[in-house]
Amino acid sequence: MGSIKVGFFTIGQSPREDVISEIRPLLLPQIEIYEEGLLDGLPPEGIDLLKPGLGEIPLITRLRDGSQVLLSEEKVSSLIHEALDNMRKTDIRATGVLCTHDFQLPRLSYPVIFPHDYIHFLITRAFRINSLGVVVPLEGQVEIARKKWEVEIAVTEVKSPYGEGKEWEEIAQKFTQEKVEAVVLDCMGFRMQDKQQLQNLLPCPILLPRAILAQAINQLF
Repeated sequence: MGSIKVGFFTIGQSPREDVISEIRPLLLPQIEIYEEGLLDGLPPEGIDLLKPGLGEIPLITRLRDGSQVLLSEEKVSSLIHEALDNMRKTDIRATGVLCTHDFQLPRLSYPVIFPHDYIHFLITRAFRINSLGVVVPLEGQVEIARKKWEVEIAVTEVKSPYGEGKEWEEIAQKFTQEKVEAVVLDCMGFRMQDKQQLQNLLPCPILLPRAILAQAINQLF
């Protein structure tokens, strides 16, 4: 069987080896990885124009040098559809988006997998969760967690996968007290070891977006 070219799109800069290094072993062996980023080729002043203003929802991502940057959800959403559509020109069969935000985009002309859609299905249809633990990377994302995941109770904790934050033991204690039925690590930056550390402390399912994205792509092929 020949190779299958699959794209991975980050709202930051490619390559995202911090994510792809853990996704690659989970993919079918015939899948060939191609990467692009929304910020590829942009000078620092161009990236500054995409940073969130007062009252705008922030998204966090990484640059090629490993540093992190905050972007405006509104500004990213206005650019992402065209960027994803242009990836089709590289002869890819599908694209996986390396972001857990719920982008409300028009339909694209080829398969584009948003981790949010698959996680949302698991929460609302498969597990039928009422009380959900959500770990977000930014304080500015706390208020939208309940609406985003459409659950009765969203117990939200803040911990960035790219920097300092609460210990997993403290987060697990809060989730245990609130009797959450599942936990979403709501950022593509969270790693396998983050999931494992939290899973060692909690009996409920821990949903890791990068692993779910890999599984979804495999199902296509």
